Amino acid sequence: METKQIVAIVLIVIIVGAIAIVGFMFLPAAPYGAVVVGQLVTPGAPPGTPSDHIIIVGILDPMTEIQGEGAWYGSYLACDEINTAGGVVVGGETYYFGLVAEDTSESDPELDLSKGTAAATKIITEDNARYIIGGFRTESVLAYQETIMDEKMLFFGTGASTDVFCQNVIDDYDRYKYFFRTMPINSTSLARSLLTYIAYLDGYLTAVTGKNITKVAIIRENLDWTVGMGLFLNGYLPLYGLEVVEEVAYPITAEAADFATYWTQIDAAEAQITIPIISAQGGILMTTQYAQAEAKCIIAGIDVMSQLDTYWSETGGSCAYQVVLQSTLRTNKTTKTIPFWDAFLSHYGSEPLYTAVGSYDAMYILAEGIDRAQSLNSTEIIPYLEQMNADNPFEVSGGNDAFTLGHDLLLGPNYSFTLFTQWQSDGVKYAVSSGGILYSDSIVTGTLELPPWGIND
Repeated sequence: METKQIVAIVLIVIIVGAIAIVGFMFLPAAPYGAVVVGQLVTPGAPPGTPSDHIIIVGILDPMTEIQGEGAWYGSYLACDEINTAGGVVVGGETYYFGLVAEDTSESDPELDLSKGTAAATKIITEDNARYIIGGFRTESVLAYQETIMDEKMLFFGTGASTDVFCQNVIDDYDRYKYFFRTMPINSTSLARSLLTYIAYLDGYLTAVTGKNITKVAIIRENLDWTVGMGLFLNGYLPLYGLEVVEEVAYPITAEAADFATYWTQIDAAEAQITIPIISAQGGILMTTQYAQAEAKCIIAGIDVMSQLDTYWSETGGSCAYQVVLQSTLRTNKTTKTIPFWDAFLSHYGSEPLYTAVGSYDAMYILAEGIDRAQSLNSTEIIPYLEQMNADNPFEVSGGNDAFTLGHDLLLGPNYSFTLFTQWQSDGVKYAVSSGGILYSDSIVTGTLELPPWGIND
């Protein structure tokens, strides 16, 4: 080969390499806190931190769904903040947090419990997680929590509301004492809060419309976590002069045509308030079909997807007038709520789901527990977490967290409580009044709107 040809080839190689390097330099950076599975990340930790000074926290959730994404985003933000502020010091040694996630697939319509237990096994044995955050679907969490309890690891529940998890702590403390719930409040407390609000709403609507508000419908996912709430509401609503005139327990595979039928049934029963108990995508179908039917009632209840700021566009504005139970909004629930809300919105460009709030708070509770115990051992940390009680609540973004004897959240306006918010006709969600019963009117940001097509007589 001639010298000129060799020189030309070398020049081409150099140019191509330079182009590749420059192109790589200008590739868009990965989004802040982008969800990764099976890979350790250490946001905010100093480069070169030795592995034995990284405290690995595992996130177990349906990572391709909004609940898992929320848990990851909240944990990531808190991890970044805690590490940037200097981590935690134990015995004079500085430690930083790391995160690793595994997908439990627990949002799948055809639930496979083995996937959740396999994810829990992997996050412990291969990813070397020391503590766990997450959990969403009761049936799945009940299975894989056993793997976590076998390892005597702290498990902060941030998605499942079913009472059984904290009842286990009471019934078999030695085995289940590692479980603490940081979000949401339990199903019984949710039901009580919902009942209290519906009773208030009854009086409010009666005063505003001049109508006798007595008829209620319930529409709920046919899943374990909604059964107890349905029974609770059926038992207690009549004590407030409210009759359940229709109850729909729909399969999570229900489609738009099914929801159109449900609304026909609800309107035919002349319901004036409809209470949803929904954690998944059925909420979108429920609200779009509600708006099309112009059912003469107001929706007020639990619809997890409606907590997202994208819900307005996802429903094409059909969610207007829907009242939803929500963990937080941009209001002074505590002194930490608005700073968390603004930081989350700044980093992710969206508002936090309740799993994000619970996971963010769980990271701070864990860091505080480690600091107080001066230990990384879960068993030794537990007594210090238990000191976060009614007399000494720990302020986080979602409330002043106080743990009960069952390691559940204590319900009350000075502790943990849910807000009732409403999507209004301007496409904005507001915190609406509970009459000062569930929370102070000082954190209310808007006045309730009623659907223009009216309420059944």
